Amino acid sequence: MYQSFNGNLYTINNSASPLTERLPLLNQYPILLRLIHWITVVMIIALLVLGFWMTDRAGANLWDELTNTLYSWHKLIGFLVLLVTAMRIVVKLLNKRPDYPSSISTGQIQLAHVVQSAMYLLLVLVPLFGWAGVTAYPALITVGGLHLPALPGVPKGEPLAKQLFEIHGYLVLALIAVAIAHIGAGLNHLWIKKDQVFDRIWFKSK
Repeated sequence: MYQSFNGNLYTINNSASPLTERLPLLNQYPILLRLIHWITVVMIIALLVLGFWMTDRAGANLWDELTNTLYSWHKLIGFLVLLVTAMRIVVKLLNKRPDYPSSISTGQIQLAHVVQSAMYLLLVLVPLFGWAGVTAYPALITVGGLHLPALPGVPKGEPLAKQLFEIHGYLVLALIAVAIAHIGAGLNHLWIKKDQVFDRIWFKSK
């Protein structure tokens, strides 16, 4: 088959070689963004385990050293998630998003963008309201006696802290729902469609 370009004829080979079939694997997010993504995944899992465990113990009025340790780690990791997410947003803005395979429809891409945007928003709001809550309470001491900085503009008061923690809890449930949708889509691309969309955020290089 021939194609004309600038008055010249070029031969086009329609048969895809094994190398060309693997080329989309190189269409990935930068390594730093991929590292941040999976570090965030680990931290979110840790936060959920700590969060449900500590609130369960608090609900049973078990205020001991273990409960305090759980709260301390939850606060510290939550603050780190906020910092890492801020870094992630900056890195993402400075880099081009990898192209989707041609098999992905425009509607699917738009839906993916909505889910991803919701995820980013919640990764900011969830720890932000948690930080506001411990600032208002106040309960800023974390692991090893490390003090978190107080969130500017948040007055102290337990009633306000309880309201902020309640909002924090609802946002956590929203984050879980969005994460489930995000994970489901990722596994669908990895195991069912096998269209290499998952490889954009994974560490597979060839």
